[in-house]
Amino acid sequence: MFEEAWVDTTVFLATPRKPLAKWPRSESCRVSLKTFGKRERILSQDDFRNGATAVDIANWFRDGSDEFLTRSDPRFLKLLSKVKEASIPFGECADIQRGVTPFALTDKPVHPNSRQAFSGTVRRYTLDPGPERFIRFDDSLAEFKPARYFTGQRLLLRELISRQMRLQATFANHDLITNKSMQTLLPISGGPDIRLLLGVLNSRLISWLFLQRSNVGHRDDFPKIVLKETRELPFPRLGLTEDGDGKRGAKEIAALVDCILQAKQANAAADASALEREIDARVYSLYGLTPDEICLVEESAPSSGRRAEPAPK
Repeated sequence: MFEEAWVDTTVFLATPRKPLAKWPRSESCRVSLKTFGKRERILSQDDFRNGATAVDIANWFRDGSDEFLTRSDPRFLKLLSKVKEASIPFGECADIQRGVTPFALTDKPVHPNSRQAFSGTVRRYTLDPGPERFIRFDDSLAEFKPARYFTGQRLLLRELISRQMRLQATFANHDLITNKSMQTLLPISGGPDIRLLLGVLNSRLISWLFLQRSNVGHRDDFPKIVLKETRELPFPRLGLTEDGDGKRGAKEIAALVDCILQAKQANAAADASALEREIDARVYSLYGLTPDEICLVEESAPSSGRRAEPAPK
């Protein structure tokens, strides 16, 4: 026991029931759900009842899954279901893989198979390659990955999320070997425009959707997105259409992403918040969100500055 240690805990209060429930669960089963904030102190039993919401847990298992979405109230569950119906997994839109393990870097190439390594950091729409470093890139690595994940046009997604609880991805075309803390998204033939993928991935909505389903993303120390979660992120079907509103919205997002990348290339500290808000608005539209649903996302997004951002590794 340590005075300053914090552990995520789920408390179940249950009573026996005689009839067995069918699986997947179909009959209604309403429960009282209370989610406490980080470092919120529980002082009495009343704290479990005050501010609790009634939830039908049958909705959790409607698609045959076994997810306990204990952070989502009924409004969030309804929106999550709507987004899922309007989407396909990111893993069907891009080839997604993380970098190599281990990651021992040298200042100079010391082996015939030495390749330039990534030693910097990634933030939304910016790439800092860091000082020049090298790695032996061959099957001596414990987790070797094919060279295609480290060359050509691709997206880099930092596993560690920002202090504003946002995903952080950018465009890359330098040949750099990345480690397992960085994920690579390769566009696939016939798939979405790489700029559209980047705009959706960096949008406020995608970060919000990720946090609704992820436990790792809520950790107090080094919250991150793991590879499985990235592949399961929802990409809007409307962004794949070849005509109508979907095509127009996709082109607008790609153009806005271009503007941001150009501004960031000229000045990494350039303020692109206005352009990002425009992208957010078009992303909401691709998923078919109503004004009320947009307000739900905007108002329930985590506040910034809740913790200091750990240094990248």
